[in-house]
Amino acid sequence: MSKERNIHPARTNQKIYFARLQLEQLQAALADSSAFDSEPRALSCREAAIWHLHSALGAFMQELSRFYKVQPAVSTPEALAAAMAQRGQVSPEAEILLQLAEQPGSWLAQLRQRMAACYLPVALTDIAIDEDSPSRMAIPVFNTSEDAPLSASDLDGLHHVQQALTQAIRDFRAELVEF
Repeated sequence: MSKERNIHPARTNQKIYFARLQLEQLQAALADSSAFDSEPRALSCREAAIWHLHSALGAFMQELSRFYKVQPAVSTPEALAAAMAQRGQVSPEAEILLQLAEQPGSWLAQLRQRMAACYLPVALTDIAIDEDSPSRMAIPVFNTSEDAPLSASDLDGLHHVQQALTQAIRDFRAELVEF
């Protein structure tokens, strides 16, 4: 048995734990709807949860990199598949994740869409301002859609991604132990 500990599983577990904490904080912020900052806190927790889930996937890819002795360690299924292909080998985990990424309704596709959306600029509504008004104050009014951030379907989707990622990592690790 090696004296060197593999820290990568601990990092993966930590990122999943942090995502779960952020989802709990998101629920708490939404439950405190009387607070003036309830929605911004919830949106902040939402983005943090997405980031931690995405980072958990990257940490797991580094965990697999160590298992397959891929140097330097990689953080995406695409990079792991490419590194293994250069050696004439296949990572079943990377192949499964690549197939999931191609399916629009999969948890991995949802995670990647949510992560990409975090980098989009915030859409500001046009505000009509009365030029004659000394306050020049305007309050934007906008409609929400069913899949908007913090909607019921969005929150259910985030919980689904968190549970599916956690289960996928458990399943992959169980297969690695058998291997």
